[in-house]
Amino acid sequence: MTDPIDPVAGPRRLNWWLSVLSALAGGLLLDVAGPGLAWWPLAFPAAALILLAVWQQRPAWGLLTGAVAGLAFWGPHISWLTLYLGLVPWAGLTAVMTAWFALQGFLIALATRGLARVRWLQPRSSALLAAQAVAASGLWLLREGVQSTWPYGGFAWGRLAHTQANGWFAESVSWLGFAGLSGVVALIAALAAGIVCAPRRLPDRVRHWRLGVAGVGVATLLLLALVPAAPLQQDGTLRVAAIQGNSKSGIFDDRESGDVYRDHAEGTERLLDELEAAGESVDLIVWPENSAEFDLPGNTLRDFEIAGLAKRAGAPIVAGSILQDPDGSYTNSAVVWDATGATGARYDKRFPVPFAEYMPNREFFHLFAPDLVDLVQLEYQAGERPAVLDIETNAGAIAAGLAICFDITFDEQAEAMVDGGAQLILAPTNNADFGRTDESAQQLQIARLRAIETGRALVNISTVGTSAVVAPTGAMLDELTPFTADALVAEVPLVSGKTPALQFGGALAGFWMLLGAACAMWGALAGYEPRRARKS
Repeated sequence: MTDPIDPVAGPRRLNWWLSVLSALAGGLLLDVAGPGLAWWPLAFPAAALILLAVWQQRPAWGLLTGAVAGLAFWGPHISWLTLYLGLVPWAGLTAVMTAWFALQGFLIALATRGLARVRWLQPRSSALLAAQAVAASGLWLLREGVQSTWPYGGFAWGRLAHTQANGWFAESVSWLGFAGLSGVVALIAALAAGIVCAPRRLPDRVRHWRLGVAGVGVATLLLLALVPAAPLQQDGTLRVAAIQGNSKSGIFDDRESGDVYRDHAEGTERLLDELEAAGESVDLIVWPENSAEFDLPGNTLRDFEIAGLAKRAGAPIVAGSILQDPDGSYTNSAVVWDATGATGARYDKRFPVPFAEYMPNREFFHLFAPDLVDLVQLEYQAGERPAVLDIETNAGAIAAGLAICFDITFDEQAEAMVDGGAQLILAPTNNADFGRTDESAQQLQIARLRAIETGRALVNISTVGTSAVVAPTGAMLDELTPFTADALVAEVPLVSGKTPALQFGGALAGFWMLLGAACAMWGALAGYEPRRARKS
């Protein structure tokens, strides 16, 4: 199974073919841990297999096996990109994400192999394992952080923490944050990989250290499973409704201008009929991303109709619309209507999707895929308005955090909403381009964790699904069947304050990354062999 331990062979590691199989199995299992199967416990063996594949390998081999793991994970995980757009966007994004995995494999192999050669650590098995595990988990976190910011703003998808949204450890994200929860999963996996590759012959005084390490890992998981979500101050409640119009709102859907708007206006009328028949009411109504189509404030008829719906409901309506600013730029926005018309409250999407809502380096990419590049006609600008809207309701003035679609995946957006005083989060989205694939379920999984992390109720409303109202604990207060015209209604708490995750999570993640990088550098220096020594 492993190479022998001697000065020539170096540290123990998997044979080349086992390391490839381990990387392949780990990547595939990591995808299975997320939607649609959502077998969340598999995230731990998946990460362990990926780390085991590169553990104490030569750096060049770590690069290769890291790429195998990345391709095995990202290929199926974002296969939804192929539904309407074909193989080119999927292949491009998979290649970039796989490159990050390959670099991670290179660095973890370099770090763990080098640390195993540190003379001070060699007789101290527990210290060696701790240093290697910290390095590996810190580098995993560093890879997740970098891929979430670069290139073109990053792709904050496929993080280890995301797999735990439906599991026992979800509520711990309110204490640890996304990066912290990812780090814990990676650390447990790294300890398992380190135990497998530890020296077989140990002094009698440390022969039971593996059981001790395993015990610490189990105790950590039990603690995370038992800890409740961090409590925050509740300032009242709000009865909120959200409309899923089941619209033909994808890029290639056959529809007439106004169809998407009409679906949501009619859905709102049906909901109000039901509420009036039951003698009930709501305080706020939310429509999905793009639900009001283009230039809602400039369309007099729609302005009048939405104001009429808000007056009938006795509640403001938050609707999604594409807006053009005086300078000619476009934004993907959410605007607020009440009985008198537009209130002026507006949020612009802060993280427009590259290659979908704007085309970076258009001329360059046009050389390779002109038809796909030409599909992106409007260059949406990144929003600069506050991420929180003040909205007057029957329950009083509320502060609603806004995160349109892709926004919800970014940690910076969560911080901006809570720092702005958000009492709940509205997450309108449009998943129509991805049909019945796992994309919408993956996004809801992220949104569910975001609700727990921020301690806020969250309304995830889509044009076609998956739509749900999530409590601050992650519990589903209401949810809809995808691809049905329906409405959500739920009473949600209004919350103030910051969870420990938002107070200290960023510092914890940064320290963990720096510590991992420092251990990796230590290992790299210890494992360096001058050319003369290698020739000898």
